[in-house]
Amino acid sequence: MSINKHWFSLLIAAAALTVSAAEKKPWKDAYLSVGDIKIHYIEAGAGDHTLVFIPGLTMTAEVWKEQIPYFASRNYHIIAMDPRSQGLTTKTEQGNTYFQHAADLVAFLKGLKLDRQQTTLIGWSAAVITLLDYVSSPETGQPEHLVLVDGFPMMRKEADYPWGVTVQQARTTALSFEEDRAKAGDKFVRSMFKAAQPELLYKEMADASLKTPANTTVALFFDLYTGDRRTALSKITAPTLIVVASESRGMGEYMHSQIGGSQLQVVDAGHALFLEKPQAFNQILEEFLSKF
Repeated sequence: MSINKHWFSLLIAAAALTVSAAEKKPWKDAYLSVGDIKIHYIEAGAGDHTLVFIPGLTMTAEVWKEQIPYFASRNYHIIAMDPRSQGLTTKTEQGNTYFQHAADLVAFLKGLKLDRQQTTLIGWSAAVITLLDYVSSPETGQPEHLVLVDGFPMMRKEADYPWGVTVQQARTTALSFEEDRAKAGDKFVRSMFKAAQPELLYKEMADASLKTPANTTVALFFDLYTGDRRTALSKITAPTLIVVASESRGMGEYMHSQIGGSQLQVVDAGHALFLEKPQAFNQILEEFLSKF
């Protein structure tokens, strides 16, 4: 009987260790005070070269979970941040614009004392707008490298710019966030993938998205739709990698033509291509970084 109890205790201990190992994250959480907010970020790795990952509209740092351990294990210092009013970063009623996100990024990088000559900035979707506002600011210098992931300089469709959305499409999207934030968030997340994904992934991303209040989501979306950062593309002098989903090829080719010396890669996946095809994305990014 005592032997059975002994083995039972060992099984319980082993199970506890397994659960503990599964719950342990391959990064550490931290906060940095920047102006009127505290920015939440996650950090991993200890290399000399820093990769700063920035998520898109309402998304959080954890969306880069397939990239953080991969590049940390390859001697890169990894930082992934929650922008203002997203994730665990302070929610504010004002300042929810991409110009302010860019200003927050400037202060954040200074606060962490990151050498811009050894830093690669990687922005996905709306965070591409943040990076375009960042490089346009007289307060900043060019980072060592830029990586623009399935983003755009303008969201609005025009006669000379066919890749955006119409006023009616934008209105429908904005109103959906106000009318039923949870339903709109779930639809928003599912639309990011070309192939079906596990329900757990949809839920994780939708729950993360809900951390951004509806009115803030609409304010940021308004900035995306009404802004025009096309002139910022020609101001980029840093080596730049543009990675787009197959359905965004036209947009990618346009940005590639406007950014001198840039490289363009197309991945057969949806908007969240780095989650849908992480191996392909990681290899593309790693190859780009290895050239410098």
